[in-house]
Parts: sequence; C-alpha cells; structure tokens
Amino acid sequence: MPRKADNAARLESIAGLAAKATPGHSYPLDDLRQALFRVVADESLAERALDILASARPGLWLDLDVALRPAWYYRDDPALRPSTAVRELTNPLAVALVACSRDGRQRERAVRHAAMRTDPRLLPVLAVRATDWADEVRSAANQALAEVLAVPSAQVLLTITPLTVRLGLRQRGSHIAAAIEEAFARASDDTLTAMRGCADLHARRLAYRVSLDGCRLAESDLVESALREPDIVCRTWCAEAVARMGRPDLLEPLLTGRAAQVRATALTALVNLGHPEYGTRLLTDVSSIVRLTAQWAVRRCGDDPAEAYRKLLAGRPEHDARSLMAGLADCGAGGDAELARPYLTDRRPRVRAEAVRTLHRLNASLDFAAMLDDPAPVVVRHVVAALRDAPPPSDRLWALLDAAHPRHVRVAAHRLLSHRDTWSRIKAGLILATDADESLRRRARDDLKTWRAHDAATAYHTTTEPMRTELNALITGAEATLGPQITNELRWLISSGR
Repeated sequence: MPRKADNAARLESIAGLAAKATPGHSYPLDDLRQALFRVVADESLAERALDILASARPGLWLDLDVALRPAWYYRDDPALRPSTAVRELTNPLAVALVACSRDGRQRERAVRHAAMRTDPRLLPVLAVRATDWADEVRSAANQALAEVLAVPSAQVLLTITPLTVRLGLRQRGSHIAAAIEEAFARASDDTLTAMRGCADLHARRLAYRVSLDGCRLAESDLVESALREPDIVCRTWCAEAVARMGRPDLLEPLLTGRAAQVRATALTALVNLGHPEYGTRLLTDVSSIVRLTAQWAVRRCGDDPAEAYRKLLAGRPEHDARSLMAGLADCGAGGDAELARPYLTDRRPRVRAEAVRTLHRLNASLDFAAMLDDPAPVVVRHVVAALRDAPPPSDRLWALLDAAHPRHVRVAAHRLLSHRDTWSRIKAGLILATDADESLRRRARDDLKTWRAHDAATAYHTTTEPMRTELNALITGAEATLGPQITNELRWLISSGR
C-alpha cells in the first residue's frame, strides 16, 4: 500500500507540473523533467506518465524539449543521470526523453525507434524533431513522419495538428504545415468529419478548409454547418460556399442563422441572384451589418427603407423597437426623431438606451444631460457618448459626482469631467481617489496615473488661484492613497503656474 500511494503521488505530481509548465515558467518544467527521469525505469509508471503528457497542452513538448537538454549535461547529479531504461530505450517514455537529448546521434537513434511510428503519444516529439537543426535527425524524423501520415487517422491528425501551428514559425518548420495539410487532403471522409468536430480550433479550421477546397461536404452538411458550427470562421466559410452555389433554396434557411455574417452573406447572395424581396424580412435584424444589407436590398426593389421604418414605428410596437430605431437611424433624417422620442421613457432599459443612441445619430435637439441619472447603467453610457462633444455645464456634473448618486452615475460624471479639461480631470480624480467605493477609488487612481504618464507633459493651460487652492487641499487629502510621487508631481504642476 505505501508503494502504491507513493506511485500515485508521483503521477499526481507529474500531472500538476504538466498543467503548471507554461512558457516563461521554468521551475515547473525543471521539476517535471526530474520527475520524468525518476519514473522512466518503472514500466507501469512510465506508461501512465506518458499518458499524462499526451493529454497536456499541445505545446508542452516544445518547452520540454528545451528543458530536458540540461539533463544530459549534469551527469553527476543522481536525479538527472540517465538510467539504463533511457539508454536502452526500453519504453516509449524513454524514447521520448532520448529524442530530446543534446547529442544528435542519440536524438537520431530515438527518432528511428519503432515506437516513434506506432505510438501516437510520441507524435509531438517526432514533429519537434522534424524541425531539428541537425540534418540527419531532421531527415530521419521527416521520413518517419511521412510514414505515419501516409494513411492518416483522426487520432494521428488530432495529436499532431495543434503543435504544427507553433512549429510552422520555426526556421525549418514551414514544411511541417504543408505536410499536415497534405495529410488532411489524403484523409478519408470519415476522418475529415471527425476532425471537423474536434475541439482544437486549428485542426477544426484546417479540416473545414480542406473539405471545402476539395468539395467534400454535401449540400445538407454545408447548410447545417453554416447554421450550427460553433466556430464563426468555419460557419462563415460554409455560408460563402453555399452562396457560390447560387441556390436560393439552400440560401433561404441561412437567413435565420445565429451568426450575423451568415445572414448577411445569404441575403447578399439572394439579392445578387435577383431576389431582393428577402430584404424586407431582415430590416429589423439586431445586427447592423444585416440591417444595412437589408436596406440595400429594399432599395434594389425600388422602395425606401426609411419609409418602412417610419410606418412600423408609428404604431409604437412593443417588439423590435430597438432594431427599428437603429434602422431608422441608419437611413432616416432629422425629422424622424419624433418617432424615437417616446421610447425615452420606455420601461425597458435597452430600449431607452437605443432611443438615446438613435436621437444622437439623428442629431436631434434634446437635453441628454437630463438622463444622466437614469437608473440603468446602459442608458447612462449612451448618454455619455451623446454628450462627449457637447457636455453640460460643469456645475451639473460636479453635483452628479456626489456620493448620494449611484456608482454608474458618478462614473459618467467623472468621464465627462475628465473629457472637459485638464484641471477638471485632476479635480474629479482627486475627489474620487478618497471615496468610500473601492472601484471608484481604483478608477480615479488609474486615470490620474494615465494622465501623468501620457498627458501631463502637454498640460499648458493655466488655472485660477481658487482652483489651485482647492486642488492643493485635495492633494493633501489624497496623498496616502496616491503616493508621494504622483502628489509631488501634481503640486509641482500647480505651483509652476502652468
């Protein structure tokens, strides 16, 4: 029992070190290296340790390759001295360790071992050696890799593909990416299907690219992938492939796809095929790219999309109010503002926010500052955006900075004051730097540090004597929070008369 517990602890340690061994963290890699040398002589432990490495992140062997090399230098250290199992390549883990030796002859010997061709867990090591700086090692590894990839299985491709992205960046690694792509092209349809459903993003995209380039996806699979593929890039590729087929019957289902790019691609293709009437269905789409495409389609029919939005908004609809207002802002005129104005008092925060955004885009005459104390943060954020170019009087903003107001209102006031001028920015930051709200204190400190790093050198405008007196008092109160460096610079800036 003690031996079993000790073995379990060793394997648990290897698993933990493999998870921690990330680029830039050398200590876990050093500890992992020693742990592997300690278990390699035990056949059972070596097998299970290699299983752990095989399930780790794809780039682990790239980092282990570098970390293992010192183990072949320090032969006087018992923890690092290669065992008989390593020297005689008695198990796959030993083969992997020797393949990372500093001695090119040893690396070549490991690469030529039969396990390199038969054990999928060693494929990452074989791929690393295929970019080796020694010609003999690289040649042997590429020969072995070609044999493995001659009839590629899904397991082989899934094991080796994630690593090729990093290997392809190496000086001698460009051929690896080409070899993997050729292997995908040779793979069976079942293998490609499995790879299109794998979790690794690079392998998934490569499988889709090869399938699309080789026309190896059925029409129904193309439509299904365009509608439900989790990766937006692959989903868009499939939608574009359907569009190139010029089949309205296949394109129409894509108009209900989850991805905006898919809907826009399908609608564009339908319009180009002579079916602009589909545009009306998507005038109320939540995505701007789809709405703009739909508006273009409606114009191709000879109609005015703005008029369609006006008619729909005139009835004060409950549903689609946000997208209708956004669409009206896309193509409407200043006189359409009255259609959006009633929604400023809507019970739904996002509808009120869209009303603010629409009125701003239509250049409507409105006291946006009156909505700075709206209970919904999303509304206030849009109000701040509308007020950036024409902020309200500073007295109004200083009042909103008071602790009696909700946090999002105070944040909005701070943003607008910071945007007004240098001295207002400093004063607002100093006020909030000692606030009871930690998030506001942190925000104020960060803003003052940003100002000091990027804008202090160009603070040319002078301020009034009362403002200097007030700022000096605020600096004294905030010194414990801001630290002496920032406060001393602020005092110097104020006293210099700039």
